[in-house]
Amino acid sequence: MLFEIAKAKEERAKDLDEIQRLRELNAYRERENEGQGQKIRATDYELSKNHERANDLSKISEQRDFDLRRTTEALEAAQAELALLKDQGARQSADNSNAQRGLDRGNEDRLALLRQRESEILRGKELQAVIFDLESKIRAREDQIQLVRKENDDVKFSNAGLTDRNNGLRIEIQAL
Repeated sequence: MLFEIAKAKEERAKDLDEIQRLRELNAYRERENEGQGQKIRATDYELSKNHERANDLSKISEQRDFDLRRTTEALEAAQAELALLKDQGARQSADNSNAQRGLDRGNEDRLALLRQRESEILRGKELQAVIFDLESKIRAREDQIQLVRKENDDVKFSNAGLTDRNNGLRIEIQAL
């Protein structure tokens, strides 16, 4: 019986070791499954983001197609307008040549007027020189007049002083 009890204890110890090993294996597998679950959730998240990005890119593509159609229509309209403007330009070319001839005649008249103006400017400069000379002579004369007036005022003042002194002397002479 002891042998059977020892054998049962040994089997029980083996069973407990096996249970412990299986528990560790189960915990390992649960951690592994949890890691895989996180990877799956991350992949799902990335997949949803990529799906949203694909939708956004699809919308952008549609918008660009629309813009391209509008740009093409605008280009065709601009080309038609350009052709019309080229026709108008050809018609206006003849008008421009007539206007150029008139402009040339006007330039000749303008040159003649410029020459006349230059001669009048020279004459004006000569007259300005004469006026400047006369003004400087007038200023010199005015300065001379001012000096003469000042000398005259000084003489009047001196005469007034002498007259007062002369009157004083006359009174003294009469008193004597």
